[in-house]
Amino acid sequence: MVREIRFEGRFDPELFRDFAIARARLLAVEITDMSVSDHCFSVRLVGEEALLGMFEMACLLGPTGCIVTGTESLG
Repeated sequence: MVREIRFEGRFDPELFRDFAIARARLLAVEITDMSVSDHCFSVRLVGEEALLGMFEMACLLGPTGCIVTGTESLG
């Protein structure tokens, strides 16, 4: 399954990118595209549906110092 997710909030881009990569690795989810800035994190993922949901939940909680204020699943 493929899913695109966009998170909005206040991010440390390097910290959030590293966090997302580590979580994807733990969940055996493949990141095929990723963009991160101070206010937006977008990612395109491939994996099992349940694992994609776990990845999304992990990112909603995020690393310390990064605050997610909104999310949108695009697929």
